[in-house]
Amino acid sequence: MNCIPYGDRVTPSSAAVLVLASGSQGRLRLLREAGIYAEAVVSGVDETTDEDLDTAAIVQELANRKASAVAARRPAALVLGCDSLLDLDGVALGKPESAEQALSIWRRLAGREGTLLTGHCLIDGSSGRRVSGLATTVVRFGTPSETELAAYVASGEPLVLAGAFSIDGRGAPFIDGIDGDPGNVIGVSLPLLRRMLADLGIAITDLWHTPASA
Repeated sequence: MNCIPYGDRVTPSSAAVLVLASGSQGRLRLLREAGIYAEAVVSGVDETTDEDLDTAAIVQELANRKASAVAARRPAALVLGCDSLLDLDGVALGKPESAEQALSIWRRLAGREGTLLTGHCLIDGSSGRRVSGLATTVVRFGTPSETELAAYVASGEPLVLAGAFSIDGRGAPFIDGIDGDPGNVIGVSLPLLRRMLADLGIAITDLWHTPASA
């Protein structure tokens, strides 16, 4: 089981601990900056899906698969699985497999809009209940120059991101705007997570932690 540490020490004390079924540093950072103590456990699941599935169905299927895999290892835990893809003209765009593919994706995205979809699956091991949800955010892409694109791809950042872009890293200057939840683009919709927790009878404030003293 691969556990991923992140950031400063925290004291979970009476706060519930959320297990994030993901190795995404962006997701983990987003949760912890929102005051949620989270432990990351990489699911290691096969991420191939039926080619006939649309983007929404793919991200939901993979979110369910990731959460289920980690919940099986941590049966008493509260486990969150997420998966994100960018939809452009009905085609799902995940992480590029090469620098050349990242450049090709960006040339298609430049000056256009795409929709970032994130499937969420939350499993409460203590009750055996689970809830799922889908969040969508429209992303308006700018038109970076070829020189800017080459530098961005050379940075390595787009190679580890769905759709080959970010809104909180080096790619941020190339995003003209978004319509919807910005956290969803990073990988977790916090408003959706709050509603999913409420469906399980858990307040999101129950997950807040207290920073440890130096």
